Amino acid sequence: MTEYLDARQVIDRIHGAIGDGSKNGLDNTRKLIGMLDCAPRVPVIHVAGTNGKGSTCAMTASVLKEAGYRTGLYTSPFLQIYNERIRINGTPVSDDVLAREGNRVLQAAEELKKEGVFATPFELGTALALRVFAAENVEYIVLEVGMGGRLDPTNAVEHPSVCAITAIGLDHMQYLGDTLTAIAGEKAGIIKEGVPVVCHTQPPEVEAVFRAAAERKHARLIMTDPSMILKEESRRTGTRADLKTAAEWKDLWIPLPGKHQVTNTLVVLGIIDELRARGTDIPDEAVYRGIASTVWPARAEWRGALLMDGAHNAQGVTSLADYVQRELQDTPRVLLTGVLKEKLSDEMLRKLACMARTAVTVTPDSPRAMAASELAEILKEYGMNVTAAGSIAEGLQTARELAGEHGVVIATGSLYFVGQLRGIVGLKP
Repeated sequence: MTEYLDARQVIDRIHGAIGDGSKNGLDNTRKLIGMLDCAPRVPVIHVAGTNGKGSTCAMTASVLKEAGYRTGLYTSPFLQIYNERIRINGTPVSDDVLAREGNRVLQAAEELKKEGVFATPFELGTALALRVFAAENVEYIVLEVGMGGRLDPTNAVEHPSVCAITAIGLDHMQYLGDTLTAIAGEKAGIIKEGVPVVCHTQPPEVEAVFRAAAERKHARLIMTDPSMILKEESRRTGTRADLKTAAEWKDLWIPLPGKHQVTNTLVVLGIIDELRARGTDIPDEAVYRGIASTVWPARAEWRGALLMDGAHNAQGVTSLADYVQRELQDTPRVLLTGVLKEKLSDEMLRKLACMARTAVTVTPDSPRAMAASELAEILKEYGMNVTAAGSIAEGLQTARELAGEHGVVIATGSLYFVGQLRGIVGLKP
């Protein structure tokens, strides 16, 4: 590669590796990191899980920012633009920085091809994030696992300060296994020798997997528990709660709606406890401000009478359905939904159907998307009145008309779909 690529060309080249790359454990990422000299030299918080890991990462990064630390955040997938995956103090990386460091990453990848190493898009993206964080002199890094944990490219970072595992559910079963314990085993792969790991409340069989992995690695396991929630007052836009971990937190405002975000916040507070124990100066006020100011788009996000949530598996849709039943019980509702084929399950469909009697289906812009017409026929079998729309914009208009002046449109089913919807209603990344 001799020409200098702009940001869009870099992103296209990264995505283009999908048919070229060949995953080989963590070796590809380790070689990329080594060639680029971007192994983190600052504390890293590494977070795995099926649901809630993005919210947990966003809250943790927000607290560190409020404590005065220049903080890098790496998440996936993106909603509207690729730059969202790499944030510094909450702001997506600029095109200029993405292009500058992206050219270095792609050049390194070309050199490694001569050695028979062909990096995948996610491996390239992870190396790019670490390169950006090194070049931009961040003081803390929060890394979200993309899929699984044991073989995820982010696991090539060998010396995190704290690990965390959020709620576990059945997702990516074709890669991670078809039981909760098999999936938990993959997530537990991020647990490192002697590194404390904070875990969301889990079913007994999953907790047993984490306890065994932590014991093998001589890692202290901190399990959160519902008894740590001393008080909670749920509202449409968030929750006010009293929580107790190693410290006690009174009147904490959590701006991400839903009871599941309270349990995610317990994981965040556990991470903060561990960082403090290791000498990080994080004042109480930074914790309050950081959590209260967290912005995490497409997670029970309101835009007028439109509720957008990127829930895309049974566990995520269940959490949204619980929120809808609690906060919108007496409100007319219309479901606007689009899904990826491999994500759909009977449990997910039942939870989608319980959110509204009327639905409008759309086709997300993804080669893995289920056609709106096919999804419509399936939802009809669950007792819904369904209309298939020709586009997301058309679907939104139809759903709003069906909801009427006093109704709410609930848009969910896929992060890809909700990301596209955010652009249609004029929301920026």
